Amino acid sequence: MGWRCVDERLIRCGELLLSLDFLERYDLELSVLNCGKVGRPYRVTCMYVMFLAVVRYLFSMPYRQLEGLHRLIPRLPPIDYSWVRRRILRLDLRPYMSLSSYDGLYL
Repeated sequence: MGWRCVDERLIRCGELLLSLDFLERYDLELSVLNCGKVGRPYRVTCMYVMFLAVVRYLFSMPYRQLEGLHRLIPRLPPIDYSWVRRRILRLDLRPYMSLSSYDGLYL
């Protein structure tokens, strides 16, 4: 079995059905982030990264499985697990850390 198959299988494990109402203002947030920016424009908003962080802690999901979440939202660019890890580690996630130990969650 090649690494490509392994990666695809791990990415598919990250596919979920979730409400994505926070994306209603995605384009506006992205335009505000890129306003006056010099160099390569941002493609992913801070709220999307925060959403990924919450999903990660809520479902105890590894970073690589978060790659599959972009398939739920076709208009968003694909993400790389190492990039997501770096962005999530820069966030203040103390309010969400308790989500990973919630025992009442059933999938």
